[in-house]
Amino acid sequence: MLYNVKIEQTNDYPKRMKYIPETDSFVEKDCDSLSYHRGVYQYPYGWMMESGTPPFPHLDVMILTDKHYELGDVAKVRIIGVFVRNDGDHKLMSVLEDRDITEFEQLTEEEKDNLFKLYPYIHDGEGWFGSEVAQKVIDDFFGGKNNA
Repeated sequence: MLYNVKIEQTNDYPKRMKYIPETDSFVEKDCDSLSYHRGVYQYPYGWMMESGTPPFPHLDVMILTDKHYELGDVAKVRIIGVFVRNDGDHKLMSVLEDRDITEFEQLTEEEKDNLFKLYPYIHDGEGWFGSEVAQKVIDDFFGGKNNA
């Protein structure tokens, strides 16, 4: 299944960006972007538009691509995995719709290493998982049925 992701963070911005839905715009927050701060994550990040819009409940999505995006751009993606977090703020992983990958395990070693550096400390109950667990996260978000 394909989803639309609205880009809210790129490596162009050292600060976390905040989405302002009333104006469909972004402003800098006063905290550093984790990926920029760690200097390891080069991929764009956003939210699954079918799931909602910040600051309301939504699903976060990382896009594994070298393509350059601007804040607010929309990308059509395929979900291939998820980083499950203890706090429930899971991070879905995706690739662009034209990339022939369906599973986390199919990523290059460089891509996986880059992701692992983003979250170097994995606590009990956390970890990197493939598309089956990612789909469960999506289904759970939508109340047990994917109505996206």
